[in-house]
Amino acid sequence: MFLIISTIFYVLLALLLLGVLVTVHEAGHFLVARLCGIQVMEFSIGMGPKLFSHKGKRGTIYSLRVLPVGGYCKFYGEDEDVDDPRAYNKQAVWKRFLSVLAGPVMNFVAGFVIVLVFVFAIGEYYLQVQEVTPDMPAAQAGLLAGDVLVGVDGLAVSDPQAVSNAVANSNGQPVTLTVMRADGYADIVVTPQTGEEPGTYAIGILYGSARVRLPFWESVQVSANWCVSVVQEVWRALVGLVTRGEGADEIAGPVGTIDVIQQQTRVGGLDVYLKLAALISLNLGLMNLLPIPALDGSRLIFFLIEAVRRKPVNPNVEGAIHMAGFALLMLVVVVFTYQDILRIFT
Repeated sequence: MFLIISTIFYVLLALLLLGVLVTVHEAGHFLVARLCGIQVMEFSIGMGPKLFSHKGKRGTIYSLRVLPVGGYCKFYGEDEDVDDPRAYNKQAVWKRFLSVLAGPVMNFVAGFVIVLVFVFAIGEYYLQVQEVTPDMPAAQAGLLAGDVLVGVDGLAVSDPQAVSNAVANSNGQPVTLTVMRADGYADIVVTPQTGEEPGTYAIGILYGSARVRLPFWESVQVSANWCVSVVQEVWRALVGLVTRGEGADEIAGPVGTIDVIQQQTRVGGLDVYLKLAALISLNLGLMNLLPIPALDGSRLIFFLIEAVRRKPVNPNVEGAIHMAGFALLMLVVVVFTYQDILRIFT
């Protein structure tokens, strides 16, 4: 019984995470459209039949729908030619461009903010020196208990084995340890001495993991670097998928994503939950920028074509392309959902 309740709880947490990230994405479209003077007809979270709706003072309908995947902002005059200054079709191309671009941008911003909150307010786990043996190379070089190990010979480290390997493979040659202290960073050159066993080396430290909160501006830099590296990895994975078919069997649909979130959060707690939130938000931002019909990226391409030609693409042609893309995306979602269910129950 406890397992069932626990699973339901973590699934709800996963649904909440996806719902919040979708809301952030649609809020980007909504806010920038409002700033550009575009009338938003509906702000919807989820897909399918409505569970709840409310009409605001400016005429926007705010709705929550049954399926907790996706969402949309419906702009006045988006699918029809309306003679109204508030209509989407009457806006300058740069206003429409920004209102569409704002969704993915908000996902990138949200991913960065989540990581920043984690690094600055909660803290990340780092290797920390717990004990330094007197008269050993580490002590003689100036290494102190409480120092946080962040690098070995210029390479970032987070795995204790990386430090041990660097010392073991040093052949008695100097090793540069980069440590973080309250007053900043320091590079400490340590020359390992021969260990008790032939062919082994030691520097005389005992280390473990400790949660460390970084200063604000350093947290900003670390968070930005993490986000950039994630986007680069996702892009490389996409290129590998398209050009060589790599990782096709590892792609998850909505059900698989929810299952991964609930399983990882159950094991890793808040740390993993926040990192997954940032990771998925960055993924949403990048995926929506892909030039696939029905996604934001393809709409941006049409805006660029319009800006170059100084006239829009035939609305019927563009609409048909987006409709075909949407149908294809829905088919892909159904296929991946089916695979997710098979993967979970087999």
